[in-house]
Amino acid sequence: MVSLGFHEERLTGIVATTDDGGSTGRLRDASGCIAWGDLRNCLNQMCAEGPALSRILFEYRFKRCGELDGHVLGNLILLAMDQMCVRPMDAVNLIRQMLDVSAELIPMSEEPARLGAVSNEKEIVGECTIDGLSDTPQKLLLLPEIKATSEAIESA
Repeated sequence: MVSLGFHEERLTGIVATTDDGGSTGRLRDASGCIAWGDLRNCLNQMCAEGPALSRILFEYRFKRCGELDGHVLGNLILLAMDQMCVRPMDAVNLIRQMLDVSAELIPMSEEPARLGAVSNEKEIVGECTIDGLSDTPQKLLLLPEIKATSEAIESA
């Protein structure tokens, strides 16, 4: 795998917020938040190399913990920050500071949405379900239609 870390200060990533699997899907269903999983993965990949405690904790997945079982601590931290901040973008920026990530990571939207697809004239909803299709969808869409963050529009 080739790392883009050496470009970090010049990188801007617009990250999808439609993931519906695992910990992210459960948090979305429980709280109506945006999908944090892909943002969490990007933040973790852009962390400084090495076994820094913050990086290890951010990716920790709970095991045999009742309702916490399978949740990733970073997703829970992002959800907590989202609930404490005015906007999800603010939560991402605070976590970037905590993890010392200089690349700009922008959620595509701050509104919850699901990925939809049209395949064989049927509408399919959910990123995990779409990933499992044997045929390539004819069309992808966001359900409901949502607005992109102003930061995503400005950086595009």
